[in-house]
Amino acid sequence: MRGVKWLSLVLSFVVAFSIAGTVYAPVTLPLVYVDPEVSTANPGDTFNVNVNIQDVVDLFSWGIKMEFNPNVLMVTAVTEGSFMQGQPGGTSFVKKIYLTYIDVGCTTLGAYPGVSGDGTLMTVTFAVKDSGKSDLSITKSTLLDSTITLIPNEVADGYFYTIATANLVRRSAWPEHHHFVISKDEDAAQSLFAKVKNLGPTDLHVYVCFDIVRDDTLITTVSSAETVVVPGAIMELSADFTLTSADAGKYYVSASAWYSWSGYYYTQGEKIKTFSFAVVP
Repeated sequence: MRGVKWLSLVLSFVVAFSIAGTVYAPVTLPLVYVDPEVSTANPGDTFNVNVNIQDVVDLFSWGIKMEFNPNVLMVTAVTEGSFMQGQPGGTSFVKKIYLTYIDVGCTTLGAYPGVSGDGTLMTVTFAVKDSGKSDLSITKSTLLDSTITLIPNEVADGYFYTIATANLVRRSAWPEHHHFVISKDEDAAQSLFAKVKNLGPTDLHVYVCFDIVRDDTLITTVSSAETVVVPGAIMELSADFTLTSADAGKYYVSASAWYSWSGYYYTQGEKIKTFSFAVVP
């Protein structure tokens, strides 16, 4: 009897270790993604992106919402991709284009099995309105199989930027005085400078913004005048910050370039330059 109990105990350990050692294959979810992941163009140009799907099984119907920056981009066309076009009864493809997003859907016509595999769901054509950048974000992705059951899925967004851009150049931001002395009742202007380069290939409206911080608090933001810079040119821009004897302390400044093709919508350059100065009463 004791031997039976011992054998039972050993078998229990064997089963437990077998379960613990079992390796489960990860579940691969269908992926809805923007292709190419990164797109570039210039103001006045158009470009296309595909919204593709991979590793899907029995796709019968889908609905997708994509958002974008309306200051930079405008959708001019949305066309159905080839992935579901081979269905025997055809498909119904519906699109709605708004200022900031598109809402698109497609469903199989008739009682047929869904489509499996990889392919293109739709192609979106954008017109570039201004210099800048934009996420191409899939904010809704609804997939249904032929039993009208939701298919869990993952998404991968896209990104767009114009080749036309401006940025601060190396070691390009500085104050007129690093130690600014003001007598008791006097006030004066501290001049702040920065150099900006138009990286081309078109003329750009450019200005520099200076964020001024003291004691970890943003005091004010001052900006240079806007100017038009031709491709490849470097322009020195400046702005004044008025100080009084009551403004004693250490100041920290972050400078950044802002650029626009139209002169209406401005985008911040990638580079931010920092420097400091002190005000002594």
